[in-house]
Amino acid sequence: MKNIKTFVFFGSHELATPALEALQGAGLVPALVVSRPESGIVLDESEPPPHPVREWARQNDVPQVTSRRAAEPELQERITALEPDLLVVVDYGRPLPAELLGVAGRGAVELHGSLLPKLRGPHSLRAGLSAGDSKTGITAFLPNEEPWAGPILLQEELEIGEHETFVQLIPRAQELVREVVVQAVTKIDKSKKPKTRAQNEKSSTATSKISARHRRAPWHLNSSSVYGRLRAHAPHGLGAYCKIRPVDILRGLPMDWENAPNGEIGTYLGMRQGKLAVLCGEGTVFGITRICRPGDPPASASTFARQEGLRVGDRFI
Repeated sequence: MKNIKTFVFFGSHELATPALEALQGAGLVPALVVSRPESGIVLDESEPPPHPVREWARQNDVPQVTSRRAAEPELQERITALEPDLLVVVDYGRPLPAELLGVAGRGAVELHGSLLPKLRGPHSLRAGLSAGDSKTGITAFLPNEEPWAGPILLQEELEIGEHETFVQLIPRAQELVREVVVQAVTKIDKSKKPKTRAQNEKSSTATSKISARHRRAPWHLNSSSVYGRLRAHAPHGLGAYCKIRPVDILRGLPMDWENAPNGEIGTYLGMRQGKLAVLCGEGTVFGITRICRPGDPPASASTFARQEGLRVGDRFI
C-alpha cells in the first residue's frame, strides 16, 4: 500500500479476526486495535466466550484497547496522536462517533455482515438467519454520522442454505471478509475519493436486539420463525423450560404437514415421526429432534420423552 501506512482497527465479533489476518497478509498491521469487552452474545456471564481479537493483538504484539464506546475522550486523543491514515471497522458492534471519523487522513471504512441497507445494526448474520433470509453478504461502506448508512464502496453476496446454521455460515462469511477487506482498503489506498453508491433509505431495515434473552424459544411465533431462531443460535440451541426445569433445544424442524389442534402455545402434542411435536403460534407445529437438560449429554427426542416421562399436554415454556 502506497498511501496507507498507519491505521487503527476496530472490531470485536466473529468477522474481526479474519479481517486482521487478511490485512496482515497484505502487509498492513494496525498501530492500535480497539475492541469491545464482549466478543459475542454472552449466553453465560459466569463463563464469557473467548476474545479472539484481543488474542490476535497479544500474539502479534499490537497495542490493544478495550472500550465499550469509541466516544471516550482519552481513546480519541490516543487515536488522534497516532495520526492514522485510515480507520478500519469490522464487526465492532457500535457506530463510531462523528468526531472520530475525520481523524484519519483517508477517513474510515467499515465492513458489515449484511447486504446493506438491509439489517443495519449488530449481529446481522444471526438476524438474517432468524428472519429466514436466503442470502446475506459482506458490505464495505464509508461510515458517516448515521449508523450503518454511509455510501457503499463494495458489496459481495453470500447464499444461505435452506437449513444452514450460524456455525456453518460463519466460516464462509469469514472467508468473504478476508477478500472484501483487502479489496476495500486497496481502493481507498488508490484514491481519497473512491467510487461509491448511496444506500437506498426506502429499503433499509434494522436488526432486532439480539441477546441471551433472544435465545429463548419463541413459541408464540410460527414454527418457521422458531426454526430460524434455532439456526441463528447453533450450536447452543434455544432455551426453554419443561416440567419446571430448563432444557436446551439443539435441533428440530417445522412440521408444516401437521394439522395443529387449538391449544396453548408450547403444548407437547406427542411424538410425531420421531420428533417431539410442540404447538407454536398461528396453529403451526415444531418438531424437536435433539434436546437435553443443561449440562447433560444431548438426547434424541424419543429418549428424552421416555426419560422425562413426557405426556401429551405437558408444556414447553
